[in-house]
Order: sequence, then C-alpha cells, then structure tokens
Amino acid sequence: MNINDNVKPTNTISAYLAGFLVHGTQIGVGVLGFQRIVAQEAGHDAWISVVLAGLLTHLTVLVITKTLACYPSADIYGIQLDVFGKWLGAFLGVIYSIYFFLSAMVILRTYVEVVQTWVFPNLPTWVLSAIILLLAVYTIMGGIRVVAGYTFFSVSVTIWLVCDLYYPLQFAQWEYLFPILEANAGQLFKGMIGMSLSSIGFEILYAIYPYIQNKERLPRSVQTGVLVTNLIYTFVMIVSLVFFSQGQLVRTIWATLNLKKMVYFPILERFELIAISIWLLVVLPNIMVFIWSSARGFKRLFGWNLRKTMILIVPVIYFISLLLVSRNEINKLNDIFAKIGMYTAYLYPFLLFVLVKWKQRKRRMKEGTADATVHE
Repeated sequence: MNINDNVKPTNTISAYLAGFLVHGTQIGVGVLGFQRIVAQEAGHDAWISVVLAGLLTHLTVLVITKTLACYPSADIYGIQLDVFGKWLGAFLGVIYSIYFFLSAMVILRTYVEVVQTWVFPNLPTWVLSAIILLLAVYTIMGGIRVVAGYTFFSVSVTIWLVCDLYYPLQFAQWEYLFPILEANAGQLFKGMIGMSLSSIGFEILYAIYPYIQNKERLPRSVQTGVLVTNLIYTFVMIVSLVFFSQGQLVRTIWATLNLKKMVYFPILERFELIAISIWLLVVLPNIMVFIWSSARGFKRLFGWNLRKTMILIVPVIYFISLLLVSRNEINKLNDIFAKIGMYTAYLYPFLLFVLVKWKQRKRRMKEGTADATVHE
C-alpha cells in the first residue's frame, strides 16, 4: 500500500466542503441530549465546560491538519503505515476502520431510539434501521462528492432549527447561571469529557484528506466548521441552563427536544415531532461519512473494492444495532463509545503528530548523513 494516495481530480472536493463535512459529522444526535451529561459534572457552569471543550477541539483539529500537511496526500492509513511500519500500521488501520463503523452504529441506534421514544413507540428497530441504512448506502454509492454535496444540502436546510430556541429563551431565568465558576477545575474537566461524544466527528479529516482539492485552504475551512459547531453547542447549553433548573436538567435525557416542546404555532402544537423527522437529514451525513471512511480504510489496507466492502460492513452495523434493546443498554453503549472517542479523536492525534515529526526529523538526519558521505 502506498503511503500517499493520489486521487483522480474528478473525484476530489473543494476545501470548503470539508468544513461542511466536519460540521455535519459533529452535529448529530448528540446535540439532542448532551446537556444532562455535562450538567451532571459541572452544574450551572456546564457552559464553561462546553466552551473549553470547543477550544480543545480547535487545538486538536489544528494538530490533525498539521499532521496531514506533512504528507502530500496521505490519509490515516498511510500515515500509520509510515510511522509504525507494515504490520503495526495495518493493525492500527483496522482498529481505526472499526472505530469509524462503530461511530455509524452508535449514531444510527441512538437516533432510532429517539424516534421510538418520541414519535413511534411501536415502530420495530429493524424497520427504521433498515430504511436509514439503505438511504445511506444508496448515497454513498455515488462517491465522496455525492456525500459531500448531500452534507452541504443537509447543513443548509437544517441550520435554522437552532433559531426556534428563541421560544424557550422567553422564559429564561438568567440567575440560574450564577454564581459563575462555582465548579472547580476537576468538575469542569469532567464536563469537558462529557462533551466528547457530542463533539467528535472531526477525525474524518484523516480519511478525506486525499480528496481535498486546494489543501492549503483546508485549515481555515475546517476551523470555521468547528467554530460554528461550538457556537451552536454553547448557545444550546446556555438556553438549557437558563430554562431548566439544575435538578430538572440532570433528570432530562433529551433536553433539546424538551426545549422544542415550547415552540408553538396556531396550526402546529407538537413542533418537536417535526424537528425529529427533519433531524434525519442531520443524522444521515453522519452515518454516510463514517461508513464511507470505514470502507475506504479496508480498501486502502487490503485493496478491497469499496462498494463490496460496504455490503459487508452495513449488515454488521445493522445486526449489532438490533442487539441493543433497552434504554440502559443504549446509554451504556454511548458511555463506552464516548471514552473510546475521547482517546481516538482527542488524545491519539497529539501522539501521532509527535511521532510523525520525529519520523521526519530522523529521515532528514539520515538523508543529511548520506549527502555528507557522498561529498566526502
């Protein structure tokens, strides 16, 4: 396997679409109920944990783009092969591919649970999971350009869903935010960890990098996408804190959907049901990008056909999602995956960056020694 992957120009996407892809994978089902997890740790200072988690995300994305910039056109699979060697690099590549398809599975099962809880209690999991996966596979078959185009469309037509938080904001109790900084550093840090499941998704940069046309514009585009994500999470967190009392918030599983219950129109009483239906447009890019990234990993590592690999991956995602039945099982899955995501998306990029720099320095020293020998 070549470390760098030279993609045909007809299959590439513009750098600004990478920003949409990153933003689209960060805003998924997590935004519907992240408040409870953060508030359990940081109390009414939870918004500070969200801001700090956002700053850490910006720093991690900077490290990822710096790592990728060390190669002309490599992805995570090629970089790991270069840094760790053939066998360990391939093993870590398989781990990363599994991580990607687990991400798709967690998002799928969590969204199905939301629909079953709020809209169709008697809807079987296998029906909705099958429909969503078929839609995802159909789109992915068009390639990364189609997935990126769909993500652009999804973000453009759903971004207004944040604006309806104006309704609960009318009942805001701003004193709920005070006193500020009552939580200590440890509690704020635990709150940041609680944000990990909601804010991961930017690591797909590792997979899509060879497909970016104007790579010099990638850092600015991606940082803009992450900034929009962080502003949305911070705004939703503040609205939740001033609307719910702290006791109410830590007992509310889907706080954002409860906020949307305050939206009222003369011809429409339960707006949250409309929002959940529209949210499928938000969830689909998440699932598509992660499945594509996973299938591409196996293609790069073993030379498998991408479409055939997807046909193998998707049934695995489907059947695992059927094994999770109760709310406790899904909650436990999210907790476990949040920890995996924290190590994979937040800690590993820093380690990889250091190793890539060390590898490059070692290579330069070796080349310098060889040049000196030739001159002698």
